[in-house]
Amino acid sequence: MRLTLLLLGSIVIVAGCASRQVNWVKDGGSQQEFRKDIYECERDMRQSGNFGSGLMAQARADEFMKSCMRARGYSEH
Repeated sequence: MRLTLLLLGSIVIVAGCASRQVNWVKDGGSQQEFRKDIYECERDMRQSGNFGSGLMAQARADEFMKSCMRARGYSEH
């Protein structure tokens, strides 16, 4: 019983930490333009380096990426 609860708890924690895949869409945007934009946003996010560590850092980095992609005309789907 105790092992079952431990396993269930572990599964819930791992599932909660899994990142969700974001599909970005831009009217009239090409695949080449998307690759360039996502690369530049990721580069800028990594170069800023001011997110800290842990789960909150990941949340701040994700928000940075979202803001960057939205500024380039993309929306989430």
